[in-house]
Amino acid sequence: MPYLKKKSKPEKNFGFTFIEMLIVTVILSVISLAIYNTLNNGLKIWKRANQQFPHQDIYILFDKFSVDLSNAFSYQSIIFSGAEGSLEFATLVNSQELAKKTAGRVSYFYSNTLETLTRQQQDITQVYSNKDDPSPEIIKGIKSLRFQYFFFDTGTKRYIWDNSYSFPKLPLAVKLELELEEGDVLQRFTRTVNIPSGG
Repeated sequence: MPYLKKKSKPEKNFGFTFIEMLIVTVILSVISLAIYNTLNNGLKIWKRANQQFPHQDIYILFDKFSVDLSNAFSYQSIIFSGAEGSLEFATLVNSQELAKKTAGRVSYFYSNTLETLTRQQQDITQVYSNKDDPSPEIIKGIKSLRFQYFFFDTGTKRYIWDNSYSFPKLPLAVKLELELEEGDVLQRFTRTVNIPSGG
């Protein structure tokens, strides 16, 4: 009987073909690119959220300035005093000592040499005891600042804007103009606030 040679079973090849390797490489590249873009965008958002914007302090200042002047009133012991670089008046303030909102004095002072604007507040007890504000708010980097006052001038019988104000009644409005340097560019900001009890 002739000897029959058994056909050997083909060996199982667990290797990859070139096409399979190419497909896997493309899929991994797409996944890696998607992960990189996600992480990169997340990093940009995190940097933007933690970045200090120079305008941020100005907008907070404008909000406080508006609230202070909207609540301003005439008070015998606290006279409204307005100059081109400073402003002082009676208004409602949050008192830490009294733990409530009470009458007090708010002052704004601009220093041209330091390029700072300082906001100080005193509640009524600090005004009478002549205590200074323990934690004044200071905004830096202001290149120029000017207060202007809108009122009825009895001499000319006209409504005018002036750089100073020293009358018993409150003015009708106060305008705050300032310049802030951002890089090489000076940016101008203006806020005009009407005083309800003025006039």
